[in-house]
Amino acid sequence: MDKKTVSTIAYLSRLSLNEENGEKITKDLENIIKFVDQLENADTQNIEPLASPLEKTAKTRNDEVTAKNRKETFLERSPKSNDDYFLVPRVVE
Repeated sequence: MDKKTVSTIAYLSRLSLNEENGEKITKDLENIIKFVDQLENADTQNIEPLASPLEKTAKTRNDEVTAKNRKETFLERSPKSNDDYFLVPRVVE
């Protein structure tokens, strides 16, 4: 990893670097690349791919209505309403 590559990455990432940060970031990027290179050596021959890193399934429940229908109560308490809707003054002509 050279300074030109780090400068290009910083430009594409919209980061501003000074000399002190540039050297540290160069070392950090080299360490990241070394770590990723280690992953190439991992034996994944008999491993099935996962849809999620968590091997859990989502809990399901029956789709049942549990709340009471309070439509009539709300319509009764509103200043103006008809059988189904709140009535409000016209805003747009």
